[in-house]
Amino acid sequence: MKLLITSNSFASCDTEPYERLVAGGFEITRNPYRRPLTESELIALLNDKEALLLSVEPLSRRVIEQCPKLMVVSRYGVGTDNVDVDALEEKGILLEVTREANSDSVADHTIGLMIDVAHKICYEACHYRQGVFLKTRGQDLYQSTVGIIGLGAIGRRVARRLKGFDCRILVHDHHYDGDVIEAEALEMASLDEIFTTSDFVSLHLPSTPQTRGLVDRERLSFMKKKAVLINTARGDLVDKTALLEALENKQIGGYGADVGFQEPMTDDEFRSFNNVVITPHSAALTVGSINRMSALAADNLLKHHAHILNMKGET
Repeated sequence: MKLLITSNSFASCDTEPYERLVAGGFEITRNPYRRPLTESELIALLNDKEALLLSVEPLSRRVIEQCPKLMVVSRYGVGTDNVDVDALEEKGILLEVTREANSDSVADHTIGLMIDVAHKICYEACHYRQGVFLKTRGQDLYQSTVGIIGLGAIGRRVARRLKGFDCRILVHDHHYDGDVIEAEALEMASLDEIFTTSDFVSLHLPSTPQTRGLVDRERLSFMKKKAVLINTARGDLVDKTALLEALENKQIGGYGADVGFQEPMTDDEFRSFNNVVITPHSAALTVGSINRMSALAADNLLKHHAHILNMKGET
């Protein structure tokens, strides 16, 4: 079975998942460009493949319709906003994701962004490299109020870590797990309450028509002037123009993100703010996360291998 792997980090720390795919009978082509593929590049590489291990490339209806042999997609990650799920279903193409494999790494990164923005660690460190010892006044994460919007795998892990900082934790989601709420001593809250009350607001939602632009001009205006907005989910959850205005007008205390408003990131307008820390969608690029995602992405392909061969009439 022919397989295209678009992820550059797949099996980069431990080759065992790659070796299992080879032993399992996959004929593998890897991404030759060492960067995310365009639609046209993806079509050219995928059009004769039955299987795809997909990173962040756009698996659109156009791509799917021009790759008639495709039978299974293993998403190297959790989000599917780069995938036309409806088109896959119409074609009967199987889709798997590496659910929760990178959740702990992203949760760690989220806490790191909170502390970095609040204490201006990167800002002071950059001055140090220029030979300047610049002291700024930070604010505590300890005993602060944190609002978590989206209580999925990552949101729950962020909440658990924040308990060590003795934080009051407000949470908002369309579905609540009562056992988690009780076990972690969380407080259910409306969006308005979270934006008006929290010292830190952390976003952990998928990008959908309902969530895009969730953090708009009005909600930013509700925030405390020292409050920090954290986004390790998707860039389009936040209105970029409204955020720039809020930062310029000192309406909020800062912004920390591991996602761009478009990717690869070209959000140059934020570079001048000393209370902004943006990382290049790298939260999941830890050794542990890469190993977990690689193993699960390989598992997701191997578990469908025999079924697909049967469908093709092969033994």
